[in-house]
Amino acid sequence: MQLEKSSIQSGATVPLIAIISNPLSTTNAARIEAIRRVVDDSANVVHFELNGIESIDEALALFARANPAMLIVNGGDGTIGAVLASILDRSPFDVIPPIAFLPGGKTNMTAADLGFKGRPEKVLKRLIQIAKEGGIADRLVSMNLIELDLGDGKPPRVGTFFGTAGIVKGIHWCRDHAYNTGMPNGVAHVGAISKLLASAFGLSRDKRLMVSDPMTVTIKGGGRFHGEFAAVMATTLDRLLLGLRPYGKEGRGGLKFSAVEAGGGNVFRAMKGLITGGFGKKTINGVHTRRADEIRVDGIEPVTLDGEIYYPVPGKEIILRGNRALTFVSLK
Repeated sequence: MQLEKSSIQSGATVPLIAIISNPLSTTNAARIEAIRRVVDDSANVVHFELNGIESIDEALALFARANPAMLIVNGGDGTIGAVLASILDRSPFDVIPPIAFLPGGKTNMTAADLGFKGRPEKVLKRLIQIAKEGGIADRLVSMNLIELDLGDGKPPRVGTFFGTAGIVKGIHWCRDHAYNTGMPNGVAHVGAISKLLASAFGLSRDKRLMVSDPMTVTIKGGGRFHGEFAAVMATTLDRLLLGLRPYGKEGRGGLKFSAVEAGGGNVFRAMKGLITGGFGKKTINGVHTRRADEIRVDGIEPVTLDGEIYYPVPGKEIILRGNRALTFVSLK
């Protein structure tokens, strides 16, 4: 653990800002020194650098005593999820401060959806300026979170994007064939999507990339689906990679769910719906969309929550809940 505190100037009007950084996340490995310089040059900023995810509780306990006006998480989606889980389940805050993010990982989907894009140190400077000008309250939004119960007896994992079937296989492809070559993240994501689509349309030697093992998905108040799927996802975000919105508005709840059945025709119709704007607005054969507060998945396929891969416990359903929310700062 490394704790840095910038100078607190006499009569300073800047409210206290607390930052949790994971110096081992992808972007931070190269940008953490720039973050430290911004902290050193700013008034009323406290910076806690994690030794590991297990030190998150320690950081939040320290910050709770200081009552910050804003909590900034500097790391990738995995770090963000771990901090949010600690806040929901063990937070010592009497009043949870609004939360902001710096894009410190590879995908940064949660941060990007709230407008946190670009070099982390530049985003940090902007957040500090907003606080200095008294503008935090004007940028607050409420966002639901996904709580993932694997049935393993551990507290739910927390995040904003859940996926299985082809989505997990796309993550594995990026890690095995793209990230370790130095390929830019955006190019890697496009490459993974292209590889998955080629498989779905029979243009790849591995024709099972977008075909799951049989699974059953039960949506509370919204039906049950059973079969093989090309992709299954649930999110609380507004936009995903490439600005996509693969969900509909039918139903009520914090989780935006969609599933595409396996088969080239189903995948083609889903892609066409995304391109033309019909996805989730009209009936598409082989495509299911719904909003709900609880979703259950029964199968053996590995799943992902914000890039972390998990494996189902045999005989246990995976349960997603989306009925709890926190307050975030938005730069959109």
